[in-house]
Amino acid sequence: MQPNPTVDPVAGRIPESRIGRGETGNELAAWGATPARPIAGAAWFDQFTYHPAPLSNGLSTDREWYALSYTSWLIRGFCDMDVVSEALADEGVFPVGAQRRGDGAPKAMATIWFNVIHDSVCGVYNEVVLSFDVNHSSPGQVAFREGGLVDATWALQYGNFGPSVCDSLFLHSLWIDSPLSISWGREMHASPKHPKAVSSVLSDQAGEFAFDLAWDGRNIMRGRAKKRFGTVPFLREGMGLVAANGLAAVSRFLTSASFDIPITMPAKTAAQNNVPRHYVGHLWKGLNPSAVQVWPWGQDDVLDLGEVNEPTGCEDHNGHTLLARAGFEPVSVTYVPRASALIELAH
Repeated sequence: MQPNPTVDPVAGRIPESRIGRGETGNELAAWGATPARPIAGAAWFDQFTYHPAPLSNGLSTDREWYALSYTSWLIRGFCDMDVVSEALADEGVFPVGAQRRGDGAPKAMATIWFNVIHDSVCGVYNEVVLSFDVNHSSPGQVAFREGGLVDATWALQYGNFGPSVCDSLFLHSLWIDSPLSISWGREMHASPKHPKAVSSVLSDQAGEFAFDLAWDGRNIMRGRAKKRFGTVPFLREGMGLVAANGLAAVSRFLTSASFDIPITMPAKTAAQNNVPRHYVGHLWKGLNPSAVQVWPWGQDDVLDLGEVNEPTGCEDHNGHTLLARAGFEPVSVTYVPRASALIELAH
């Protein structure tokens, strides 16, 4: 089957997956394949390079993964370096460290992304991602050291502000509630989406975020984080980011509507699907100074990591148990209320 996109004057190019055409059209409609206005605007998406591809379910697409509209909140924090290094030993990458105030050895850095996908190339779904900051050539690299005015809450955002010792984010695990998104991600660009779909509740309420992921009623991860943003926290965020990352870097970020994140996928997932490992994530946030909100993790916030494991038949994507073994310590919360994104093959 050849890709047969429709061009809409508002929504831009609409592939078969978003309008329910093709051999699996009726099934796709159940995943909310209803076109909507791209948050970033159609022209932003049109500037990138795309490659057509068929999926094993018979669907063809003229573009790889993209989300025209999504909401995201992230929990960033620290892990035991030795545990993470062992987990990534066969991937050809090395965890980047951060020197915490008062600690003897650097910690590895991990991020849990909670993404509510409102409209994407494969419909509507919830996505939770575990990533680690990694260097491609050498172990022992340290991104920052806490001390003086440099606080980890703000320093953990360093990857958004330009080149650093972090060469890419290594995606370890994704938990998805859409079978279509799972097959799409694994086959299209080696995204390590666990083959078993999860029951996923991601709740963005007025005063807090809440999340509950489970397999057959068994906890994967659940918890909540209060929203701590307003005029005073906004000023504190600005001063903290400047102290940790520099005025010039923060200014460039604020005056750019989008930013890029290099991504590395697991070797076994790429080999299984005969696709490359290295990509670039383009994230559109807009120019609103509050488009990306950051605040400290609170003592009354909760993250409960489950013990359940499900085999993948390929690689280990049970990242919640890895976080538990590595003693994951949440430090900051990031909130992006309105965004667009796409993944492009690295040039």
